Amino acid sequence: MNEANQRAYLEAMDIPVWIRKELADQVPDFASPGLKLGPGSSQILLVCSGIDEPAKRISADIARSLNAEPVWAWPEPASEVSDLKTLAGEQLFTTVLVFGESLVTKIFGTRKPGTLGSARLLLAASLAELEGSPTLRRELWKVIDTNHLGGKSTA
Repeated sequence: MNEANQRAYLEAMDIPVWIRKELADQVPDFASPGLKLGPGSSQILLVCSGIDEPAKRISADIARSLNAEPVWAWPEPASEVSDLKTLAGEQLFTTVLVFGESLVTKIFGTRKPGTLGSARLLLAASLAELEGSPTLRRELWKVIDTNHLGGKSTA
């Protein structure tokens, strides 16, 4: 288990984690695009590649599998958007799940952090890939179950 995952695990159990100030001030070197937030009421942020993706059937299945109503977000070059670093830095979300390798690369470049501040970062296949692959859906349900994000798993 890497250091970021250990820290997230301890924080999730409400165990205070002490780290040196110079390490705490280090921010991953990525330039996150602006994100437009959709409706939702939980501390789970689901990041997809476009505004139409939260309306897909697979998106509804994912949202139903979670313990709470997630907030969807997508890249949008508009003035009323927040970048992922800012959202995580403000501690609005405890879990960020990004769908699709191309979106992960767009947000983080080649360096993918394990956490974003106090939020844990989870990566999954794109929603289009999940629609077409039962195997990828099972992997996503395992991620959801392993990270205690959902109630029931669906295959």
